[in-house]
Amino acid sequence: MGGRLFPLWFKGMAGLLILLLGVVAATDRVLAAEPFPEVQARAHVVMEFDSGLVLDAHRADEPLPPASLTKMMTGYLVLEKIRSGEIDWADPVRISPRAASIDEAQVYLVAGEEWTVRQLFEAMLVYSANDAAVALAEHLAGSEEAFVGWMNEKAKELELTHTHFRNSTGLNEASYPRPPEVEGEHVMSARDAALLARRLLRDFPEVKEILSRPHITFRGKEYPNWNRMLPGMSMAYEGLDGVKTGFTNEAGYCFVGTAERDGMRLVTAVMGTDSQSARFQETGRLLDAGFENYVLKPLISKDKPLPGYRERIPVPNGVARDVALAADRTLVLPVRKDQMEKYTFHVRYTREVKAPLAAGTPVAEVSVRYDGQKIPGVEPVRLLTRESVEEASWVRLFFRKLGDTISSWIE
Repeated sequence: MGGRLFPLWFKGMAGLLILLLGVVAATDRVLAAEPFPEVQARAHVVMEFDSGLVLDAHRADEPLPPASLTKMMTGYLVLEKIRSGEIDWADPVRISPRAASIDEAQVYLVAGEEWTVRQLFEAMLVYSANDAAVALAEHLAGSEEAFVGWMNEKAKELELTHTHFRNSTGLNEASYPRPPEVEGEHVMSARDAALLARRLLRDFPEVKEILSRPHITFRGKEYPNWNRMLPGMSMAYEGLDGVKTGFTNEAGYCFVGTAERDGMRLVTAVMGTDSQSARFQETGRLLDAGFENYVLKPLISKDKPLPGYRERIPVPNGVARDVALAADRTLVLPVRKDQMEKYTFHVRYTREVKAPLAAGTPVAEVSVRYDGQKIPGVEPVRLLTRESVEEASWVRLFFRKLGDTISSWIE
């Protein structure tokens, strides 16, 4: 159809219009599952970055142990404090005995020594250093318990509905000499992990430079990035530049990745694979399917008429007989390359189109649908009047009607 739209049916000015749309968008359920492989993981998600639409998912909302994916939230809160001016990258952080005693991945901090916020932040996100994460949490909030309270408040604010934190690292309690006294389970869903990564990258795009480093140097020793899909690494993937790995015996091998190709960025979350290489292999398969089957398309343009729909609609009682409509915002969605015919515009009038009308008056909403169903996560675009229309007098309307009647006789 070459992107051409045409009306299927129309029922009055207060009715509905359905237009055939020569592009495709994706939902966050089984709608888009067909082009994606079966993934060997407890749960996974593939999300388009700009729109936040989920292209494929399996057990996406199941709360699972996230291991060091937790550190995305710790990093988010540090970056918030940097941006607000409450702390500075160069601020010294004195290491507590408790932070120095944290086990597993670490840069072997020593109680009483000082490192800068930046040095600890890079150690936490690149090498996943647990001692650095705890040191930052204590520095910012006074205690890790207080910091975890901030983490859970931020999770609610970001609408991470299947997430709850008990510490700043993602470690099991056995790895803590004195675990934070926080109730509940330490869990995060695959969908929440992808959403958190998206917010981290969108709100603080400068963090990509740190996340994409192949290694850091700390106390003269080189520590590698656990993300083996970065350029130059053993499982490098074209366009990939983040985000975070995680592992505990309980969580399995987890990875939240992001890659960009041809102007489209995808975010993936793979949780609970059975090996370090498997989390990257499964991520690569999901990214391959996403990039092979989807492309970003501008469906509606701000201040432009709706494609395939008449540019002007009647105003029965106006001085002007009709008024032009335009979209109030641009809508760009990831579109499936092989299902053009299944997607529709659905136009619903939200008010009677009668004069007087001011320019910019919203009169209708447009939603994109798949097989007649609303696509979750895509908010309607409003259609606004492009000019003002004054109300016509009864005399003008009388003679207009008379003229129209006579014209119809002549025709």
